[in-house]
Amino acid sequence: MKESPQDAFPLPRGEGDREYTQMLSQLKQIAQHALRRVQKWKTPPGYEAAYWWEECESIAWIAVWNALLSYKPNANVSFPAYAFLKAVQAIRQEHRRAWRWSISTTSLRCDGDTAELIEPIDPEWQKPFQQCEDLYDLQILLRLLSEQERQLLHWHYQEGLTEREIAARIELSKTAVHKRLARLKSKIEEALAEEEHGG
Repeated sequence: MKESPQDAFPLPRGEGDREYTQMLSQLKQIAQHALRRVQKWKTPPGYEAAYWWEECESIAWIAVWNALLSYKPNANVSFPAYAFLKAVQAIRQEHRRAWRWSISTTSLRCDGDTAELIEPIDPEWQKPFQQCEDLYDLQILLRLLSEQERQLLHWHYQEGLTEREIAARIELSKTAVHKRLARLKSKIEEALAEEEHGG
């Protein structure tokens, strides 16, 4: 049966209280030292600075406690250095995860009057489609596009893939995908302009 942290480090009684207090003081200093190290890191998008700082404090505390439990005295590193590195590493891992998450998501806006979600649309791509009178016009427009062009539109705007992710799928450079999407936008705008002028 696996022993709990309380079994491994029982709360001291009597004279041990002083040692316990010293240990807590040392852990607190190590956590604060790690927090000073990461203090200048940029707050991930979607986090308020105060909330992110609370997250960092919690992560640092948990990391130094875990370091206390996993430290091996015969290692070639002192406990304070080991615990400091573990705390910084844990905060760095969460920092990277928060940035990856924020890059892959966007916040949803709500209508102030109806509280309905407002679908996020790229304004540059919204313009040509606003000219379509109805779904029928859009279907006609999409028929003018090749299968590959429709696939690019689907990946980029339905699945939300980045230009880099699309490039990896079709084994092209990101620049080539960017140019193809730009040409596709121009083609759609030209087709809509011709239809508007009775072409």
